Amino acid sequence: MFWSTKGSIVVGIDYDCRERMVYWTDVAGRTISRASLEPGAEPETIINSGLISPEGLAIDHFRRTMYWTDSGLDKIERARLDGSERQVLFHTDLVNPRAIAVDPIRGNLYWTDWNREAPKIETSSLEGENRRILVNKDIGLPNGLTFDPFSKLLCWADAGTKKLECTLPDGTGRRVIQNNLNYPFSIVSYTDHFYHTDWRRDGVISVNRDSGQFTDEYLPEQRSHLYGITAVYPYCPAGRK
Repeated sequence: MFWSTKGSIVVGIDYDCRERMVYWTDVAGRTISRASLEPGAEPETIINSGLISPEGLAIDHFRRTMYWTDSGLDKIERARLDGSERQVLFHTDLVNPRAIAVDPIRGNLYWTDWNREAPKIETSSLEGENRRILVNKDIGLPNGLTFDPFSKLLCWADAGTKKLECTLPDGTGRRVIQNNLNYPFSIVSYTDHFYHTDWRRDGVISVNRDSGQFTDEYLPEQRSHLYGITAVYPYCPAGRK
């Protein structure tokens, strides 16, 4: 499956398992678009105004909502999956918001801010209530963030500390999975592995979730920085509450 995105810089990407649609942000075009995985489907731009540097993107397939970060506007916004009912959730205390992840089962939103003075990972409800800092110690450049609905772990890849770490949704139980990453950008959890894009290797690296070992790497023929990565589930993961 390939759509021509010449001139685009696709940074955030996520998948709607219910309608089998891929959504992505384009920081060059300052847009958010989507396309079906059905053969012959054409991309559709759903938001094309009021964006400067849309980076992270997360889909809530239960509530048919998308969330995104804009590091140019220092905002976190949400909208319906067709781009309607757009709403700013946060516009304060954000410096370099990057990755964003959603836990539809428990109704939590998570995002990273790689502000070099005070990097952090925050959380709130999906309505933007009860905002609080989860992690702000021993992190550097938390580029990638993923929530695994099966293990109920929130995990991030840090290009500053070179670590892949996980924590429970309340910030407890923090542990290091791997401490020798190169320059991770985006990360996703799928079955028993993590997959992250890496700017030193210009490829996708896989890490075993249990052992923390590097297990494989995928290097495209045309080498360039890879940004966002997502997993296409064959079904909608229900997870466990």
